Amino acid sequence: MEDYKKGVNEIEEAINDHIKMQKGNSSIVTGWIMIASVSDSRRATSDGYVLQASEALSHHGQVGLLQTAVDDKRNLGLLATIKAVMGDD
Repeated sequence: MEDYKKGVNEIEEAINDHIKMQKGNSSIVTGWIMIASVSDSRRATSDGYVLQASEALSHHGQVGLLQTAVDDKRNLGLLATIKAVMGDD
């Protein structure tokens, strides 16, 4: 269990460092969620997902962050389509 907590703490530190680099030192991460696609090299048909979230992030907070990511990806796809159809001025 200690290795697990150490790993989660390292993820949290990396996220905080990355956000501060991108948004500035005054930025405070209030919650995060990470999803990784995984497969087992010993079984070609095996695949799955690992989900990890900040410890205090509630279930509805996790769902909200995931939905925001889905909406954002959809919007970026729509913008790319509009730019392709109308031309990139």
